[in-house]
Amino acid sequence: MASRFLKRAGPIALRVASCAIACALAIESWQLARAQQVNRELAAHLSDRPERSARTAALGDDPRLWVAAARQPVQAGRTAEAAALLRRAADASHGPLRQVALYDLGDLYLREALRVRQSGADASALPLFELAKESYRSALQQDPGLWDAKFNLELALRVAPDPDPDDTGAPPIPTGERSVTTMRAFTLGLP
Repeated sequence: MASRFLKRAGPIALRVASCAIACALAIESWQLARAQQVNRELAAHLSDRPERSARTAALGDDPRLWVAAARQPVQAGRTAEAAALLRRAADASHGPLRQVALYDLGDLYLREALRVRQSGADASALPLFELAKESYRSALQQDPGLWDAKFNLELALRVAPDPDPDDTGAPPIPTGERSVTTMRAFTLGLP
Protein backbone atom coordinates (compact mmCIF):
# COMPACT_ATOMS: atom_id res chain seq x y z
CA MET A 1 0.00 0.00 0.00
CA ALA A 2 2.86 2.37 0.74
CA SER A 3 4.42 1.73 -2.65
CA ARG A 4 1.14 2.60 -4.36
CA PHE A 5 1.03 5.95 -2.43
CA LEU A 6 4.61 6.75 -3.44
CA LYS A 7 3.87 6.02 -7.08
CA ARG A 8 0.94 8.48 -7.00
CA ALA A 9 2.71 11.11 -4.86
CA GLY A 10 5.87 11.13 -6.96
CA PRO A 11 4.40 12.81 -10.05
CA ILE A 12 2.30 15.20 -7.92
CA ALA A 13 5.30 16.28 -5.85
CA LEU A 14 7.31 16.74 -9.03
CA ARG A 15 4.59 18.95 -10.52
CA VAL A 16 4.33 21.05 -7.32
CA ALA A 17 8.11 21.51 -7.19
CA SER A 18 8.18 22.46 -10.88
CA CYS A 19 5.46 25.08 -10.34
CA ALA A 20 7.31 26.52 -7.34
CA ILE A 21 10.54 26.79 -9.31
CA ALA A 22 8.72 28.40 -12.25
CA CYS A 23 7.15 31.00 -9.93
CA ALA A 24 10.51 31.78 -8.33
CA LEU A 25 12.12 32.20 -11.76
CA ALA A 26 9.32 34.51 -12.89
CA ILE A 27 9.75 36.72 -9.81
CA GLU A 28 13.53 36.81 -10.23
CA SER A 29 13.27 37.70 -13.92
CA TRP A 30 10.84 40.54 -13.11
CA GLN A 31 13.24 41.90 -10.49
CA LEU A 32 16.14 41.64 -12.94
CA ALA A 33 14.18 43.50 -15.62
CA ARG A 34 13.32 46.27 -13.12
CA ALA A 35 16.96 46.55 -12.02
CA GLN A 36 18.10 46.80 -15.64
CA GLN A 37 15.52 49.53 -16.26
CA VAL A 38 16.78 51.49 -13.25
CA ASN A 39 20.36 51.09 -14.50
CA ARG A 40 19.40 52.36 -17.97
CA GLU A 41 17.67 55.40 -16.46
CA LEU A 42 20.68 56.10 -14.26
CA ALA A 43 23.08 55.75 -17.20
CA ALA A 44 20.94 58.17 -19.20
CA HIS A 45 21.03 60.60 -16.30
CA LEU A 46 24.78 60.38 -15.84
CA SER A 47 25.53 61.09 -19.47
CA ASP A 48 26.85 64.59 -20.06
CA ARG A 49 23.97 66.95 -20.64
CA PRO A 50 24.30 70.73 -20.72
CA GLU A 51 21.77 71.61 -18.04
CA ARG A 52 21.33 70.27 -14.53
CA SER A 53 17.57 70.74 -14.65
CA ALA A 54 17.40 68.44 -17.67
CA ARG A 55 19.44 65.82 -15.80
CA THR A 56 17.20 66.06 -12.75
CA ALA A 57 14.06 65.84 -14.87
CA ALA A 58 15.42 62.71 -16.59
CA LEU A 59 15.50 60.85 -13.27
CA GLY A 60 11.77 60.35 -13.02
CA ASP A 61 10.06 59.51 -9.74
CA ASP A 62 12.30 56.78 -8.35
CA PRO A 63 14.10 57.85 -5.14
CA ARG A 64 16.70 55.10 -5.67
CA LEU A 65 17.81 56.91 -8.80
CA TRP A 66 18.11 60.18 -6.91
CA VAL A 67 20.39 58.61 -4.28
CA ALA A 68 22.54 56.95 -6.94
CA ALA A 69 22.62 60.07 -9.10
CA ALA A 70 23.86 62.18 -6.19
CA ARG A 71 27.21 60.39 -6.25
CA GLN A 72 28.39 62.05 -9.46
CA PRO A 73 27.84 65.66 -8.26
CA VAL A 74 29.59 64.74 -4.99
CA GLN A 75 32.64 63.55 -6.90
CA ALA A 76 32.53 66.63 -9.12
CA GLY A 77 32.35 68.97 -6.10
CA ARG A 78 28.80 70.16 -6.78
CA THR A 79 27.61 69.94 -3.19
CA ALA A 80 24.37 71.89 -3.60
CA GLU A 81 23.17 69.68 -6.47
CA ALA A 82 24.00 66.48 -4.57
CA ALA A 83 22.34 67.78 -1.39
CA ALA A 84 19.17 68.64 -3.33
CA LEU A 85 18.99 65.13 -4.79
CA LEU A 86 19.60 63.46 -1.42
CA ARG A 87 17.09 65.68 0.39
CA ARG A 88 14.52 64.93 -2.32
CA ALA A 89 15.16 61.20 -1.93
CA ALA A 90 14.93 61.38 1.88
CA ASP A 91 11.66 63.28 1.74
CA ALA A 92 10.09 60.96 -0.84
CA SER A 93 11.09 57.60 0.63
CA HIS A 94 10.83 55.62 3.83
CA GLY A 95 12.56 52.68 5.44
CA PRO A 96 16.12 51.71 4.51
CA LEU A 97 16.26 54.00 1.47
CA ARG A 98 15.43 57.01 3.66
CA GLN A 99 18.18 55.98 6.09
CA VAL A 100 20.70 55.74 3.24
CA ALA A 101 19.68 59.13 1.86
CA LEU A 102 19.90 60.81 5.28
CA TYR A 103 23.23 59.17 6.06
CA ASP A 104 24.68 60.20 2.68
CA LEU A 105 23.35 63.71 3.19
CA GLY A 106 25.02 63.88 6.60
CA ASP A 107 28.28 62.65 5.10
CA LEU A 108 28.05 65.26 2.38
CA TYR A 109 27.56 68.07 4.88
CA LEU A 110 30.26 66.74 7.21
CA ARG A 111 32.86 66.49 4.42
CA GLU A 112 32.00 69.98 3.20
CA ALA A 113 32.14 71.38 6.75
CA LEU A 114 35.55 69.83 7.37
CA ARG A 115 36.81 71.20 4.04
CA VAL A 116 35.51 74.70 4.82
CA ARG A 117 36.94 74.56 8.35
CA GLN A 118 40.32 73.44 7.03
CA SER A 119 40.40 76.46 4.72
CA GLY A 120 40.14 78.66 7.82
CA ALA A 121 36.49 79.71 7.74
CA ASP A 122 35.33 78.27 11.06
CA ALA A 123 32.21 80.44 11.22
CA SER A 124 31.07 79.29 7.79
CA ALA A 125 31.56 75.64 8.72
CA LEU A 126 29.26 75.69 11.78
CA PRO A 127 25.95 75.64 9.83
CA LEU A 128 27.25 72.72 7.79
CA PHE A 129 28.15 70.83 10.96
CA GLU A 130 24.66 71.47 12.30
CA LEU A 131 23.08 70.18 9.08
CA ALA A 132 25.28 67.07 9.26
CA LYS A 133 24.28 66.42 12.87
CA GLU A 134 20.60 66.89 12.01
CA SER A 135 20.85 64.39 9.14
CA TYR A 136 22.63 61.80 11.27
CA ARG A 137 20.09 62.20 14.06
CA SER A 138 17.22 61.78 11.60
CA ALA A 139 18.83 58.61 10.24
CA LEU A 140 19.30 57.32 13.79
CA GLN A 141 15.64 57.99 14.58
CA GLN A 142 14.78 55.64 11.72
CA ASP A 143 17.29 52.98 12.79
CA PRO A 144 19.05 53.40 16.17
CA GLY A 145 21.44 50.58 15.27
CA LEU A 146 23.03 52.44 12.34
CA TRP A 147 26.60 52.38 13.64
CA ASP A 148 28.13 54.44 10.84
CA ALA A 149 25.72 57.28 11.57
CA LYS A 150 26.50 57.03 15.30
CA PHE A 151 30.23 57.21 14.64
CA ASN A 152 29.93 60.17 12.26
CA LEU A 153 27.54 61.98 14.60
CA GLU A 154 30.08 61.58 17.39
CA LEU A 155 32.80 62.93 15.10
CA ALA A 156 30.66 65.95 14.21
CA LEU A 157 29.89 66.53 17.89
CA ARG A 158 33.58 66.42 18.78
CA VAL A 159 34.44 68.98 16.13
CA ALA A 160 31.40 71.21 16.76
CA PRO A 161 29.77 70.31 20.09
CA ASP A 162 26.18 71.23 20.77
CA PRO A 163 25.89 74.26 23.02
CA ASP A 164 25.17 73.35 26.61
CA PRO A 165 22.01 75.14 27.82
CA ASP A 166 23.78 76.05 31.08
CA ASP A 167 26.72 77.66 29.26
CA THR A 168 24.79 80.65 27.96
CA GLY A 169 26.43 82.97 30.47
CA ALA A 170 23.11 84.33 31.68
CA PRO A 171 22.39 84.39 35.40
CA PRO A 172 20.30 81.46 36.62
CA ILE A 173 16.58 82.00 36.43
CA PRO A 174 14.91 81.78 39.85
CA THR A 175 12.56 78.83 39.93
CA GLY A 176 10.19 80.22 42.51
CA GLU A 177 10.08 80.55 46.27
CA ARG A 178 12.14 78.49 48.61
CA SER A 179 10.74 75.22 49.73
CA VAL A 180 8.51 75.24 52.79
CA THR A 181 10.84 72.91 54.66
CA THR A 182 13.78 75.30 54.33
CA MET A 183 11.93 78.43 55.44
CA ARG A 184 12.61 79.60 58.97
CA ALA A 185 10.01 80.72 61.47
CA PHE A 186 7.16 79.22 59.56
CA THR A 187 4.87 76.58 60.96
CA LEU A 188 2.60 74.39 59.01
CA GLY A 189 0.06 74.33 61.79
CA LEU A 190 0.92 70.83 62.82
CA PRO A 191 1.17 69.81 66.49
